[in-house]
Amino acid sequence: MKQGKIKNIILIAMVLVCIYLSSNVWLKLPDFLEYAEDREAGKQGGIVEADIWNVVRPIKNVIKYKDNYTITYSDEQDMWGKAVHVINDAFENFEISNINESAAFPSQYLKFDFNTNIPVEIFTGHMEIENKHINDVIKSIKNIIIDLENTKSIYIYNGENTVKIESDSINTKEVVDLVSQIDFNSATHFAFDQRIGEETVQVPIPLETTAQSPVFVQSELDVFDTEKINQIAKDYFRNNYDYVRKSVEVSGNTVYMYRTEKILKINAEGLLDFYDTTAELKGSSDIYESFVAAVNFTEEFLGFPEDGYLSDVESIEYDGSYGYRYTFSYKILDRPILFSRVRENSALQIDVVGDNVISYKRFIRKMDESQMEKKNAVQITSAIDVINGNLDLGSQPQDPEAISEIKPLKIEQLKDINNIYLGYFDLSRITREQNLRVVWVIEIKDKSYIFNAITGKLIEEW
Repeated sequence: MKQGKIKNIILIAMVLVCIYLSSNVWLKLPDFLEYAEDREAGKQGGIVEADIWNVVRPIKNVIKYKDNYTITYSDEQDMWGKAVHVINDAFENFEISNINESAAFPSQYLKFDFNTNIPVEIFTGHMEIENKHINDVIKSIKNIIIDLENTKSIYIYNGENTVKIESDSINTKEVVDLVSQIDFNSATHFAFDQRIGEETVQVPIPLETTAQSPVFVQSELDVFDTEKINQIAKDYFRNNYDYVRKSVEVSGNTVYMYRTEKILKINAEGLLDFYDTTAELKGSSDIYESFVAAVNFTEEFLGFPEDGYLSDVESIEYDGSYGYRYTFSYKILDRPILFSRVRENSALQIDVVGDNVISYKRFIRKMDESQMEKKNAVQITSAIDVINGNLDLGSQPQDPEAISEIKPLKIEQLKDINNIYLGYFDLSRITREQNLRVVWVIEIKDKSYIFNAITGKLIEEW
């Protein structure tokens, strides 16, 4: 009798184990359902994997401390990460803080400089701070300034005026301590109030005389790797991939099309481009939530480029619905990458309506590790010599048969120079072994002049 009961118990246990094991095989969700479930979880839970403060980050740090002044494009001490906590404290206690909407700039400071005016809702949204007063007063953030003398205050420049936030809840001591540890002797030096002719350059001019060159890069997408390109298409179209039509154009572009509603193109230079008209243009038009959708999608689909950062935000209209276009750029060797405007490329451009990504363009270059040994510190033309060498003084060449060289800069423009920096310029013409040019970028009002930093000659004018 007892033996029969034991056998029955063992039999029932075996049946339960079989049911459990078979459920893992037969009841497992198909990939496309798992993907949909993951995407929905991402929409509800905010940022999935990407750290937003690694994406929303300054392009450079400007430091004026005691008798020292320098600009850095790297952040090895994570000053930005520590500053984020300070900003959060300032916003959380905004109502009880002393707010001055037209404050004078502090005499000693650490200034985090963003590439564009970033809507403040992106900050308050991620910090989960609901305060309409902050949105009304600050609107957007172009600079965040840490006062290196008063640890109870920070300043925010919104593109129009400087807002000072002062409160006992603010404590910038940790950031100030990091600045005090910087070796300014080895940092980049600058010339102030440089006079050229009768005009004075109003911004500090970097005195760098060397740069890393040559720097070889290649597209992150190997367009000749058919298997990998097909896998990217499968990851994008998911359960619709079996209904996708693939074609290779004479130009070398590979095109994947689902009906005429969803198209993915990878061109011969490595530019990935898709648009999707199948998405329902519903959902929130909140700028933070649409930004989350852009970040989540990018992190899941190929990931963010190394040293990538948000470089522009603009409103768009699509089929009567409103959304946002987010543009991202990145750095190479701690310097901004610039793309030739001839090809109209940007590193990463994402259009979002509601919480749906409807357009995505990606053109990322990676350093060619096999050619790193060719890179050296080479002599470059100084920024001052580049300005002097390209200055049109209105004089005619003494030899009437001499061909006059184009001089793009006018003497009266010098007082309007608002930025001078070194970067790397990508011609964007070939997929492999593209040699980046080290360049001086001189910004005058709303125009940019790109000069070859070695020869001093103008490359492009924007």
